[in-house]
Amino acid sequence: MYFRLLFLAIILALSVNQSLSGAEKPFTVVIDPGHGGRDPGAVGATAYEKNIVLSVALKLGKLIEANNKDVNLVYTRNTDVFVKLEDRAVIANKAKADLFISIHTDGVNNKKVTGASVFTLGQDKLKENIEVAKRENSVILLEENYEQRYEGFNPSSAESYIMFEFLQDAHLDQSIAFASLVQNGFVHKKRADRGVRQAPYWVLFRTSMPSVLVELGFITNPDEERYLKSEKGQNELAHCIYDAVVKFKNDYERKSMAKAADQNTGNSPVLAQGAPVYKIQLFATRKLMDKNDKEFRGLKNIDYYQEKRLYKYTYGAFPTEKEAAAERKKIAGLFPDAFVIAFKDDSRISLEEARSKP
Repeated sequence: MYFRLLFLAIILALSVNQSLSGAEKPFTVVIDPGHGGRDPGAVGATAYEKNIVLSVALKLGKLIEANNKDVNLVYTRNTDVFVKLEDRAVIANKAKADLFISIHTDGVNNKKVTGASVFTLGQDKLKENIEVAKRENSVILLEENYEQRYEGFNPSSAESYIMFEFLQDAHLDQSIAFASLVQNGFVHKKRADRGVRQAPYWVLFRTSMPSVLVELGFITNPDEERYLKSEKGQNELAHCIYDAVVKFKNDYERKSMAKAADQNTGNSPVLAQGAPVYKIQLFATRKLMDKNDKEFRGLKNIDYYQEKRLYKYTYGAFPTEKEAAAERKKIAGLFPDAFVIAFKDDSRISLEEARSKP
């Protein structure tokens, strides 16, 4: 009963914090390299988890800073220091982050086990997932007065995990969506696929935004340890997470803009449900671009759709072809090759088909 009351009190506090932070702000990403300082994390034959995850985290941060100037980037640590588990969540909540990424490597006695996985918060019945969470949560045992700080939570006790059975994470769908993007990237790089999973991680429990814990691989497997230590491996892993951040951010902004008026025209087009929507296609690329990239010449309400291996970028959303064509003329100086296309239920259709719709 005590843990249930504690759980409800925490959720209420986080909800109040969110409701008071609705003001417009830059998209904020918090990168959390696990362990650090006196806590080495999992130990391989020649490497410590704390060093590998810090290196990957810094590479990820550099990619974000170099290519996404509109993103506010926060680290829970960027040097080899010990950070309390609770403080990692506090840093994310104070930053009012839109995305929290905790980076780790795994380690088990069986040296044959390999593969990458991404966890979201949840009470999975699989013993294997709970054991992973217990290992990561056990870092609190290195803290002074942890009994008081975590109000009786014992990472080794099954009773302490009862609270997670009543969990209703408001950000679970978004967390799973981002986790899937990261895991798909790992699979694309031929990493052994351990999938998107759920486990009762304390740090994810205490954050009030979409949050994931990434297990890059098993430092206890000799081949995987070499990969995790290598510059090539760390760059690949950082790029996988970075690509997922860009896609998640673009989707986040696309959904936000769908609720807002077209800022460039000053109009708020009323789009009838199920009716065709007309957009202006600007250009296509093989690499996904951020919606605030300078190539869009300051236009807002940028969207994209994927066709084969190309990302095709559109501007605006109009209820009629005539309105879209008029706007295309206005931006012809910026994008002379732009043209009007049509969508229905988020799928592209021909203009002829759109014109035939009532």
